[in-house]
Amino acid sequence: MARRKDPVTELRRGALELALLAFLGRSPCFGGGILPGLAEATNGGLELTEGALYPALHRLEKKGVLVSEWRQDEGAIRPRKYYTLTDAGQERLTILSQAWRKLADGLEGLLEDSE
Repeated sequence: MARRKDPVTELRRGALELALLAFLGRSPCFGGGILPGLAEATNGGLELTEGALYPALHRLEKKGVLVSEWRQDEGAIRPRKYYTLTDAGQERLTILSQAWRKLADGLEGLLEDSE
């Protein structure tokens, strides 16, 4: 029996996907760097826990929009798993960005009219 999808959860999942693709589209990053990086890039608007981040990264990797590789950073004790956009990820980012801007513009107008 399929579980019913909660609309709020689906909206958050979509926003998280867009945020991760946009953030990683700037440059590859390891998981532990994504958490503070996203929080800083969104002025605290998107603060994640590891419990939300890593399942999202795995989902996106499974969809083929991200790839990962282990890298040994200078000065790091252990290798870190870095995530990078694929060509399909860049295409998905473009599509989601356009849809987000259209939605955000429409909602902004609606909110201004209600004040």
